[in-house]
Amino acid sequence: MKFYQLTPEERRALLTKQGIKLDAIDPATLHQLDQLSENVVGQLRLPVGLVPNLLVNGQRYWVPMATEEPSVVAAANHGANIFSKNGGVTAQSDRQGLDGQIILQSTSDFEPTALRTLFPQLIEQANHEFASLVKYGGGVKRIEMRQKAELIYLKVLVDPAEAMGANKVNSILEFLAIKMEKLPGIKAKLFAILSNYPSQLTTVRVKLMVNTIGGLAVANRIALLSKIGQTDVYRAVTNNKGIMNGVHAALIATGNDSRAVDAACGVLASQSGQYASLSKWYVQGDNLCGELTLPLAIGTVGGSITARSDVRQNYRILGKKITTAELANVIATIGLANNLAALLAISTDGIQKGHMKLQSRNLVANLSATTQEKEQVLQLLTQNREYSQAAAVKFLQQVREKE
Repeated sequence: MKFYQLTPEERRALLTKQGIKLDAIDPATLHQLDQLSENVVGQLRLPVGLVPNLLVNGQRYWVPMATEEPSVVAAANHGANIFSKNGGVTAQSDRQGLDGQIILQSTSDFEPTALRTLFPQLIEQANHEFASLVKYGGGVKRIEMRQKAELIYLKVLVDPAEAMGANKVNSILEFLAIKMEKLPGIKAKLFAILSNYPSQLTTVRVKLMVNTIGGLAVANRIALLSKIGQTDVYRAVTNNKGIMNGVHAALIATGNDSRAVDAACGVLASQSGQYASLSKWYVQGDNLCGELTLPLAIGTVGGSITARSDVRQNYRILGKKITTAELANVIATIGLANNLAALLAISTDGIQKGHMKLQSRNLVANLSATTQEKEQVLQLLTQNREYSQAAAVKFLQQVREKE
């Protein structure tokens, strides 16, 4: 039998025979995971931390973040608390739909006008075939066409309703492509698939009194860093990584596709022809103003969101009735909160000080020591501002010498 045809237990047994030590896992959990992926042999767990005070459009949210980086959750909380002191953020999601692509190869006698006249009929047929999506407010909204030599490029806008919708959109595109490839002047269908081009754009804005971030000098420094990020690719990519720290953690916690968002963000950051920071900060009077636009093709239903109990728990924390637009607003706000915290750190004490203080937990976790000893070592690392594995071992020896 091929590896994928084996049961999870058989796969694990095969690895064990090869001398690979595997951690124990509950059989029921193993079989549940086997339904979610391919060639499953185990699990990888992530802690879920919370941002309990995110104020978006006047509503407070408890936001779950799945990440092993304590500094990411701490930064999101720091930024969120500053936002809250200033009345929170305003956010808006433009969720017209996802773009799908159908590429056809034409013959010499292809008539573009003839195909365009069929668009309303094709849309009607697709929406009839996928009536369940239309029932929830989605469906095919528009078809656009351009031709380059013998290639016909069709862009199909599909509203996925409350789902991320990748599988549904691909099914719709295949349905339409099959209809089109039978038409006169069409030689072949090359492909029909969702595009991850930036769509479902969400914009968040915030206005902060400078005295809540350390004064006008700090605000001006943040604005200068932001300005540099618009022209210097080294600063821009690091700035955007800081944004994605929070965005990724929230996407993973809510069962959404972080890879698709990553790909779209890369394109959006390069829209001007030069890669630039996704966020912008500027001083206006006694206020530091910030804004961020992100492409968030996400959902709140379907796929692993429905299948995973750990993800469903996170939705209970967020609010079971949260809409996809609301979730996009929340995730973009988390990104801006992480961005503010990072820029504040760079503009004041430096980012490494707080980061390493939090990372000291990981250093202590690796020690072969009792819980009480680990707590004492953690305290010594923080007091002495020494953040290395060697320092952790040194302080553990000191603790034991005193016992």
